[in-house]
Amino acid sequence: MLNQMRRGASGWVAKVFLGALAVSFVGWGIADVLRSPGTGHSVLTAGDTSVTVREYQEAYQQGLNRLAQQLQRRPNAEEAEMRGVDQSVLAQLTAGALLDEKARQVGLGVSDDGLVSLIQQEQAFRDGSGNFSRTAMASVLRNVGMTEAMYLDDLRRSASRNQLVASLSDGAAAPAAFAEALGTYTGERRTVNYVTLQPTPADEIADPAVDELDDFFTEHHDDYRAPEYRGFSYVLLSPAAVADATAVTDEQVSAYYETNKARFTTPERRQIEQVVFPNREAADKAAAAIAGGATLADAAAAAGLPVADLGLVPRTAIPNAVLADAAFSAAPNVPTAVVDGPFGPVILLAKTVTAEVVKPLDEAREEIRATVALDAANAKVTAAYTTINEALTSGAALSEAATQAGLTVQVVEPIDRSAQTQAGVKIADIPSEATVLPAVFSADPGAETTPVNFDGNSYVFFALGDIVPARDRKMDEVTERVTADWKRDEAQRLVEERAQALAERVRKGETFAAMAEVEGLIVQSANFVTRDSGPAVLGQAGTRAAFSGSQGTTAHGPALASGEAIVLQVAEVAEPADPLSNVAPNLRQSLDDTVREDLFQSYVAALQAATPVSYNFAAINQAKVGVR
Repeated sequence: MLNQMRRGASGWVAKVFLGALAVSFVGWGIADVLRSPGTGHSVLTAGDTSVTVREYQEAYQQGLNRLAQQLQRRPNAEEAEMRGVDQSVLAQLTAGALLDEKARQVGLGVSDDGLVSLIQQEQAFRDGSGNFSRTAMASVLRNVGMTEAMYLDDLRRSASRNQLVASLSDGAAAPAAFAEALGTYTGERRTVNYVTLQPTPADEIADPAVDELDDFFTEHHDDYRAPEYRGFSYVLLSPAAVADATAVTDEQVSAYYETNKARFTTPERRQIEQVVFPNREAADKAAAAIAGGATLADAAAAAGLPVADLGLVPRTAIPNAVLADAAFSAAPNVPTAVVDGPFGPVILLAKTVTAEVVKPLDEAREEIRATVALDAANAKVTAAYTTINEALTSGAALSEAATQAGLTVQVVEPIDRSAQTQAGVKIADIPSEATVLPAVFSADPGAETTPVNFDGNSYVFFALGDIVPARDRKMDEVTERVTADWKRDEAQRLVEERAQALAERVRKGETFAAMAEVEGLIVQSANFVTRDSGPAVLGQAGTRAAFSGSQGTTAHGPALASGEAIVLQVAEVAEPADPLSNVAPNLRQSLDDTVREDLFQSYVAALQAATPVSYNFAAINQAKVGVR
């Protein structure tokens, strides 16, 4: 949640912070002043900037969460240390503190108006109508354990860091020579002749001997292991789940409509043209010509000036109030008098006028009813969250807590991490499955669980049920499946052997066409394929084979369709005429981002060398214990 709320202020910098930056710091080591003072409120200090225990605990918890997603379970303290969570978190916080200290030294900051703008852009703080909601903001911050002051301080620092980094790296780009080399690589086109070999059908392959099947089962034992299954019960708490449109009265609908009438109004729009003159004399001369019957275009041409078409726009699209008043008060197709604009005298012309349209209340009624219900639901969610949380904290079961909040508990039978039951049936209606299931499988049996937050102000409270541990299956449980897999692998081995033999015949002098004719195979051609387009025709392995050598190269490999094999020969190689045209804009942007990340890391390394950093390891150790 906090990462999402910071995203609006950090842009691509967040990616650097959470990725390459932490890795590079761990690689460099922390070679500043290493001392371990007594416990206190700060875990590290860079110059006059400190990182608090709370900030460390928040970052460390996020590091544990990322590791839990990788392991699909909650890591213990030893695993977290072995995976370097504490080191990467300390490196991340050190980098942030160095940037904050530099921003402080040079006087960087963000104004209150700028801070308000960032807050209003945050999606999590919007109501059902898409508008910023103070109530939603308070609810989200309360649920993640932040005060408004804490959030504003965090956002202000993120914005200052972004300004500092932007001044360093904006405009940096990858060298043109590198992009050209990449374009040559990706733009090379090849024409390839190939034949496709079909695998032997499984029913034509004899069953394996007992020892062959046993060996195959032993070699692929993990593939047949039964996964862990977990049952759980849950309560869904979301605005959509608790919203009750039937409870919204007609009076509430009417009041909302009158208060928010602008939402249902399409303003008047005008096709505006304008001519900006260098001085008043030129403008008056043009106005006189228009009064004599000339058009605005004629008058502009006589003055050697262009006619600017502003398009079909509402009044708000014209930032200057004087010009907007003139354009929207003029009669259609009648040029205005000379108007003093910010860049010189102006004559405007409204060519097309689209009248204001107000959606009637009856047409907007159901939309308003749903919106009002969702707005009210946000308050219900906050109240229900508090009720359930307090009940659970007091020792109540989830079912009892749900009853107190007026909600229903849903029970899910034991499923695996892909939401399949032991019978192989997919459970399809788990809310926010991608976030709920990892939380279920990382929860410790018997321990309190944390509600899963998703989509801003929605939550899933859950309690673990029956757990079926993962286990090794015996051969007699999966004999049919193992046999089918062995036959599939055997068919693949046979077709690959045949492909290799046919390719070798061509390499020894037999022509590709003669080989295909003898074998009764149809020669196909893939014309002008590239490394990007090849996989759609030849498959990934076939494309690698096609680009594995020069013209005349003969190769083989798996085909596009699973189980098939391909034998090919490179008939023609063509270099791109314009290499840069083969570098997509998003790829060029990615190259430029990489250069900026390198600059950023070098900059932080320089800050680290110039700024003394001290660490309070006693506070760090206590903070980690508090998180675990």
